[in-house]
Amino acid sequence: MRHKNFVYLNFVGIRLLYSLYPQSVIFYSVLQMLHGVSWVLQVMSVQYFFDGISQNQGDISRLVIRILLLGAAYAFAQTMNGVANCYGQILNRKVTKETNKILFRTIDRKQAIAFEYAEELDQINKAVRGSEGVFWVSTTILDIVFFYVFYFLMMSWYLFSLASVLSISTVIIFIPNVIARLLHMISFEHLENEAAPVRRKADYYADCIIGKEYYKETRLWGCGSSFFDRYNQMLKKLNQLHFRMQLRKEKINFYINVLTVSAYGVIIGMLVYYVLNDVISVGAFAAVFAALREFYGFMDEVISERLAIAIENMATVKNYLAFIQEEKEEPRQIELHEKFEIRLEHVFFAYPQPETGKEKFVLSDINLRIPWGQTVALVGENGSGKSTLCNIIGGLYAPAKGTVSYGEVQGGTGRIVNGISSVFQKFCRYSMTVGENIRISDMSSHHSEEKLHQVCEDAGVVPGWAGGMGGMLGREFGGAEVSGGQWQRIAIARGMYRSNSLLILDEPTAAIDALEEKYLYEEFGKLSRNCTSVIVTHRLASAQIADRILVIKDGRIVQDGSHDDLIAVEGEYRTMYELQRQWYQ
Repeated sequence: MRHKNFVYLNFVGIRLLYSLYPQSVIFYSVLQMLHGVSWVLQVMSVQYFFDGISQNQGDISRLVIRILLLGAAYAFAQTMNGVANCYGQILNRKVTKETNKILFRTIDRKQAIAFEYAEELDQINKAVRGSEGVFWVSTTILDIVFFYVFYFLMMSWYLFSLASVLSISTVIIFIPNVIARLLHMISFEHLENEAAPVRRKADYYADCIIGKEYYKETRLWGCGSSFFDRYNQMLKKLNQLHFRMQLRKEKINFYINVLTVSAYGVIIGMLVYYVLNDVISVGAFAAVFAALREFYGFMDEVISERLAIAIENMATVKNYLAFIQEEKEEPRQIELHEKFEIRLEHVFFAYPQPETGKEKFVLSDINLRIPWGQTVALVGENGSGKSTLCNIIGGLYAPAKGTVSYGEVQGGTGRIVNGISSVFQKFCRYSMTVGENIRISDMSSHHSEEKLHQVCEDAGVVPGWAGGMGGMLGREFGGAEVSGGQWQRIAIARGMYRSNSLLILDEPTAAIDALEEKYLYEEFGKLSRNCTSVIVTHRLASAQIADRILVIKDGRIVQDGSHDDLIAVEGEYRTMYELQRQWYQ
């Protein structure tokens, strides 16, 4: 069944190429056929030339004509070779651009929760590698069919016209080579599937050593050698896998070379016998001898190079084709109304647990209503489920059980494209300009420059940090590096810039000092009057700006009320508040 699917997917690859550029594929195939014809004409011109020499009786003009025809045949063959290669490069650039576009669209259609699964990350990794090989595999198959096979058929016909046994011998050479390479292909497919998770771990450990996100702690803790040892372990596993594959490949190549050399020896022996017995002419002998050299060269090219590379890429291309077919349809785009009530009814959620295979709910039986315009603060211990609940409310994660609704619109049935904005605890620091870092939350909007500057003022962003709105941030591309607190203000401005009815702030002030936090929350209190807002914070003093405070513990809402209501009763909130108050005294 696996091999059937393999063949199917490779036909799908060619069909994909044809669907993208049908005229280009047809034109490329015609070029390759003409290329094959040109090489056969070249061989026939060799026979015509040498027969002319052996039969020439001093007629110089005929000899000159034969020389010119031989030169024209060679020129035509080289021209077609150059034209086919040149157009192949043009087609390569076009196909690579389109296959990458399809890949990125497929990845973009994935639900956010998919990136929590190691298996999904491996599939994405393998698909990315496979996208690079789509052109080479597809065009190699086209080359084999429209050039090599067409050339071999024409050459076999030519050899058959001289002596039938010669054409049979070419088939004897060709078929075992193809079978051997197919066996190699199957082995390489297993290698690729086994190597994908190992390669991803190696890349991760390398990033822990040299990546910008990790380098400070790596040097502070002196753990670079530990990560290097782990990287070497993964690299050793990869090398072992590749060595095993290379050893098997060399064994196959050895048997192929023995078979090929033996077959050519037999053919040359037959040619000598036929010439000595006047079965074929001297010109035919010279032509066939030249054809054998070309035949051998083409055989080595198609088997040892083109087909071998294609076979090695086929395993990755199979992963690519399978990946882009997983989710063929675009997720339904959900448009939210300007004002809506948020409702969570009996919501459960669990992250993947591949080690145990059991579901462990981080949210259990959440029932919640948030009227439009209300500011809600989520508080609780680390790991209680606050950020997960934000992701559920924000539409990034779909609940395992239960429903999430925004007015009359039910979430989890598509992708929410408007009305919700979020500032994540681990926000992104884009190596772009200040203005682009903020505008990226709503690239399709037609907001004025006035709003951009107003948002910056509200969030405490000073464009002069990077020399103005057009100043580059991040040292990757020679920009300015700003502090963590400044980056956090930029992230907050990014969330405020997007037109929204729901604004989610997950620890938005973690890198800002207490005085700046007080100022920011005062400004935020003014801004949030025109929308619903959900705030995650560990500083309970900041939670007091909220109309309502939810206390989360062990994935459940254990308390719900205003600051005054919750402080007046015994419970989790009062305990946490008293502990923080004593700490600051």
